[in-house]
Amino acid sequence: MNQEFRVHSDRKAEVQKDSSGWFYNYLKIYKKKGRNVMRSKINQISKILVVIVFLTNIELAIAYPQDSNTTMKEFTQDRTQVEALGNALDLKGLEKAAVELEKEWFPIDKKYYGYMMLQVCGTLSSFNFKSERQYELARQYALLALDKSNGLEEDNRIPIEVEFELLMYVRQGPLSTDKYLQSLADKDDWANDRSKEAKFYFRVWDRLERSIDPSWDPNDPSLVMPRPPAGVERFGSGMSPENIKDPKLRAEYEAAIEEYRRKQEQHSRQRLLRRLKKEELPILQKHLLLLYSGPSFDSKKLETEALQQDLQKNVEYEKVKAIILDALKTRQLEESKPKPKDMQGGRSRSETQLKK
Repeated sequence: MNQEFRVHSDRKAEVQKDSSGWFYNYLKIYKKKGRNVMRSKINQISKILVVIVFLTNIELAIAYPQDSNTTMKEFTQDRTQVEALGNALDLKGLEKAAVELEKEWFPIDKKYYGYMMLQVCGTLSSFNFKSERQYELARQYALLALDKSNGLEEDNRIPIEVEFELLMYVRQGPLSTDKYLQSLADKDDWANDRSKEAKFYFRVWDRLERSIDPSWDPNDPSLVMPRPPAGVERFGSGMSPENIKDPKLRAEYEAAIEEYRRKQEQHSRQRLLRRLKKEELPILQKHLLLLYSGPSFDSKKLETEALQQDLQKNVEYEKVKAIILDALKTRQLEESKPKPKDMQGGRSRSETQLKK
């Protein structure tokens, strides 16, 4: 029993050490592969690269060991169903299943709901159903999941890393291309359409900024597995509380273990949030800058007044509004700088690489 408890505790600590990094890194790998394999097809629809997202049973079990076997089994069966419909290129069947799964999973469990919608969006976007409708469906389900998550309390929302990935399927819509945006800019309802689109970016960014704890210490010395309380002999840290006969000492040790796990979860979450801000937020910023750089939509001129109006509608905290506005202004200045030139006929390095 001691050995089993120690192995479980060590494994849990190892997983939590890098937060939901299992999921984050998994998505990163697929994004990297997806850019090379699917670039030519997806660029015909939009300039956004689509990711294939497949969640494995092992990863979910490690990340959420407390979940019931029944919930895990049901999720696995539904995920397999979505996969099979994608492999069969059955768009009609997949659309029908998506409607049912969206309604089924939302009241059961919000994190699994988020993963299921990510599975649906990834399948719709990554298989060649030979229909542009597949991309619009992926976008619709991403927007629906994000909208439902926005209406929930923080502790009950879809995991934030999943919200960032769902935004990718929002970006693959027509509002992700400068030419399409230029065609809409003169229409009466353009400002309203843009505001509806940007709302989801602002809210995910707002959630990220409010969740980051500036006082977090990545080297917190207190993150050490607790040892049994004084009076317990012959056992070390990681032992099972069941081996402590004294009920008072056992309760004290169980409380210490629970506090340790709570700190581990907080530590892991802060690590994840900072990784998202460093690696995923710039992608979100780039699309927002595109939306608010009309009428040319070249990301070189920021429509500050329109941006501030939409921030006022969608972001509650003044501090976060200031952070978003300042970050986009900084990004706009960076986009306005001349691109570095190489020695090959004055082309930019990126242009030369694309030629190759």
